[in-house]
Amino acid sequence: MAFLSARVGRIIPSASSVATQRARELAAAGRDVLSLSQGEPDFATPGHVIEAAHRAMLAGQTRYTTIDGIPELKGAVIEKFRRENALQFAPENISVGAGGKQVLFNAVMATMDPGDEAVIPAPFWLAYRDMVQFAEGNARYVQTLPANGFKITPAELEAALTPRAKWLLLNSPGNPAGSTYSAAELAALAAVLDRHPQVWVLSDDIYEHVIFDGRAFATMAKVAPQLAGRKDQAQGIARAILDRPGAAGFRKLV
Repeated sequence: MAFLSARVGRIIPSASSVATQRARELAAAGRDVLSLSQGEPDFATPGHVIEAAHRAMLAGQTRYTTIDGIPELKGAVIEKFRRENALQFAPENISVGAGGKQVLFNAVMATMDPGDEAVIPAPFWLAYRDMVQFAEGNARYVQTLPANGFKITPAELEAALTPRAKWLLLNSPGNPAGSTYSAAELAALAAVLDRHPQVWVLSDDIYEHVIFDGRAFATMAKVAPQLAGRKDQAQGIARAILDRPGAAGFRKLV
């Protein structure tokens, strides 16, 4: 009997992490290295951020927090969406994680069963593939074209969707091609998704402010608010979990 599980065997080392570590080793050996592997700022953490963290720790904010984020942080997130994206959210709509990668991983692991499919426009951040494989799902890659700005078209999305499709993983502005969807392009994709109510959108907008050529940022949450109605399905799943035998103690907590 093998000590490591089959699950561990599905883990693929991150190519960007391997390249970053190699760059560190070369730099330590005295080589002049410019690493373009990981998306990390080339400047130190700003002083006011460090000072704020220091003040919080001195004030005793070093203990366990609410699992999905303290109310003050959720409030700041809500205000960000209101101010920058004209989106209105309630605290129950916000879940704070330890980074975008963790949030995406949690979403995929919590929703995908073996054989479920995720549509991933290529080129893409390799972590998408790894998350889906780890969840025993199937990735359906759509090779985008330079002529289309490396963006998936409505026809390509329609052709990729099957009854097992559960997610469209959409990254805009995109890594690594820099593809950025306009509001009109997102609306056209949403029109396809309207015909496939079982498909959800994981919209990775982490590079929202990394646009330097005058293009405007757009997000599916603003462009296609009708897709948010699919949250009722998720709430139904949560209610089903709470109604399971043995869940009484958990219901008391929530």
